[in-house]
Amino acid sequence: MTPFKLIFLIPILVNINYAYADDTIVEIESGKIKGHILKSESGKDYYAFQEIPYAAKPIGENRFQPPKAPEPWSDILETTNNTKICYQYKRKYANLEISEDCLYINVYTPQKPTDAKVLPVLLWIHGGGFVNESSTFEYYGPKYLMDYGVVVVTFNYRLGAFGFVGTDDGVIPPNLGLKDQLFAMQWVNRNIKAFSGNPYQVVLVGESAGSISVGYHLLGPYVNDTKIFHAAIMQSGSPVGSELRTQNITNEAYKLAKALDPTFNSTDSSDILKLLQSASAEDILHSEVTGAVVLEQDGPFSYQAFPSFLNQNYKKIPVMIGFNSEEWAFLVWSRNKTQYGKFDEDPSLLVDPLINMSSENRTIAGNLLRQLYTGNTTFDENYGGFIRYVSDHMFTTATCKQVELASPEAPYYLYQFSYKGELGGQMSLLSLLPPGTGTVAHAEDLHYMWDDGSNSDLSQFPEEDGVMLQRYVEMWTNFVKYFVPTPEPVGNITWLPSEPSTLRYLNINTTFEMMENPRQYQQVKGILETYMEPPYTVFN
Repeated sequence: MTPFKLIFLIPILVNINYAYADDTIVEIESGKIKGHILKSESGKDYYAFQEIPYAAKPIGENRFQPPKAPEPWSDILETTNNTKICYQYKRKYANLEISEDCLYINVYTPQKPTDAKVLPVLLWIHGGGFVNESSTFEYYGPKYLMDYGVVVVTFNYRLGAFGFVGTDDGVIPPNLGLKDQLFAMQWVNRNIKAFSGNPYQVVLVGESAGSISVGYHLLGPYVNDTKIFHAAIMQSGSPVGSELRTQNITNEAYKLAKALDPTFNSTDSSDILKLLQSASAEDILHSEVTGAVVLEQDGPFSYQAFPSFLNQNYKKIPVMIGFNSEEWAFLVWSRNKTQYGKFDEDPSLLVDPLINMSSENRTIAGNLLRQLYTGNTTFDENYGGFIRYVSDHMFTTATCKQVELASPEAPYYLYQFSYKGELGGQMSLLSLLPPGTGTVAHAEDLHYMWDDGSNSDLSQFPEEDGVMLQRYVEMWTNFVKYFVPTPEPVGNITWLPSEPSTLRYLNINTTFEMMENPRQYQQVKGILETYMEPPYTVFN
């Protein structure tokens, strides 16, 4: 070989060796990907791999069908940015692209993926009522979590009609959004070791609809006996309540088809599928048909939550679970008698329609519930009572019932997040809330865990807010690492597991207190259990 040729060969060999030594390149089952290095809150490097395809594009013949594996790639796939979010009405950040091609996953690790040591995994399911939000970096930036020695995974799943319209014969499979979640969890089980994550220590975490989703995944046995997650954190939502579900799935599919084509009259599911797969995504979105979670005939989503917990048909693993001190405080912004007047006129409406109860007993129970929340007046006279009722009905009661039923068989760490800080982003509520209500609204807790752009610079907030963020993240990541939130005291408190008779819980505020019997659960429970009858469906 001539010296001239050797000179030109040396840089090529150097580049090849550098490429294989590059810690931002990892190989997963579908091919090689290249991420990039970002900075944690403390300034440490962490490795980010964004917008990795975990499933095939759900378009064309894949629309309204279960997720399947993506096609493998031969080149190194650039995974340094994620901008695609699943079809939805709202786009909180202008740079994000609403797209059907949205089944992507993001992995963030605080150590080199090539390191031999494996770290526990926080696997996040985003909220948004099954119709909004995404897992993109803008919504859920992990820089605060990256200082605490855990791998963080976030992902998108199909929303609205695309994820929750189906037919009861399975031609259009129901619960596709939940099946996307399960598919992503299985992807993590197979691939997370490439990012220095431990597939045998994965904690499933979610908020709001994400928390309800975590609850659905807790029901029944593990799929194919594969334990793809090992503990769970549920923030503001339990499937024991009746929220976010529908009773007649095929009617929703037909309603969607009729909205897309007013001349459509077939009741054949194959005809409905053909129409839905040929329609424009925009038309499907703007049909205003969103679908919902349904109870399937068999499989992982064939378990109704309240009966499953009653019958101990759930995964007996450690769980952290809780709610904010006034989840639906937002009602103060839109006080209107049409909201609450119907409950004053007919208190039986306060009992969820899915609860089996005679009409006579429903009226008795409804009157007792209104008396409990209003002090024997009306919601018109005591609007704070209405806010408390809605918060409990949507979040607190079902959460407490889940803890009561599951805590004898598994460690359940119950909490109420009561810390009101500027970091939470809803300080304008304080001057409007009636006396006797809590102050922390739905989703305020997210700002003490994730960077969404509004809280990127902690120096702009009171020092005590930063201290709360540090304690919150420490407890949450402790649970991911140890399945216990306080292996050592945090803020001079040891968080004890709950138990069914008193529902012991941690009140997370400036003082951190272990307390018992949150909100008015025991009174609500007494009313409902006195008058409800089998078969049992929901409890809220």
